[in-house]
Formats: sequence, C-alpha cells, structure tokens
Amino acid sequence: MSDSRTLEDISPYLVLGQADDGGQPIVETARALHDLIVTFSPQGHYSVRTVDDECGPAIHCAFERKADADRLAAAVGAIEVARYEHYRSERAFYLDEKTNRTIRRTLERRRSMAAN
Repeated sequence: MSDSRTLEDISPYLVLGQADDGGQPIVETARALHDLIVTFSPQGHYSVRTVDDECGPAIHCAFERKADADRLAAAVGAIEVARYEHYRSERAFYLDEKTNRTIRRTLERRRSMAAN
C-alpha cells in the first residue's frame, strides 16, 4: 500500500510575526500568541517558535488546519504574503508595540469570556 499524500497535503499553514532588529525580545510575545491560540480551541496540531530569519527576529506559528491559522491571522491582522517553500499559505504581520497590545488585550478578553 502506498501513501498518496504529497508534501503539499501535509504542509502547514504559516502565520508569521516579523519584528525589527531593534525591537524588544519576542519570547514573551510568542508565549502570548501561544496562549491566544489555545483560547481558540484549535482543531489540529500547531507550533509556535521564535526564529532569526533574514529579515530579523520573527515568530512562526504553523498550523495543520487552515481554520486554525485563519483565526489567528484575523486576530492579529495578518495579510497574505508570498509563501516560504513547504507552506500551504503564509500570512504575516508586523510585531510592534501596538500589535503586542492587541494580542494581550484579545487574550485577556477571550480568557474573561471563557471564565464567565
């Protein structure tokens, strides 16, 4: 029996947060993004990791399911960009102080809704 799935079939959907080189450390933002994703009750596997890519520090949020990536992209205002090889889609947003505040406010709001 052969597995007919292709790399495209199993490639994740990427939501990328790009910071500038002079920005604050992004580990705290990565943790907040992870916590925000948890509040969406994702239906598939996902990962959140910090990287230093050619454009500087970034957070890569990779999702097995498009709907999970869509939820995060909508929450952070990510837009479609040319995708990295091996991703089914890529959306990106800029990590600045305003976006960090939005992430934290959205997380607080979703947590308080879940508590009620």
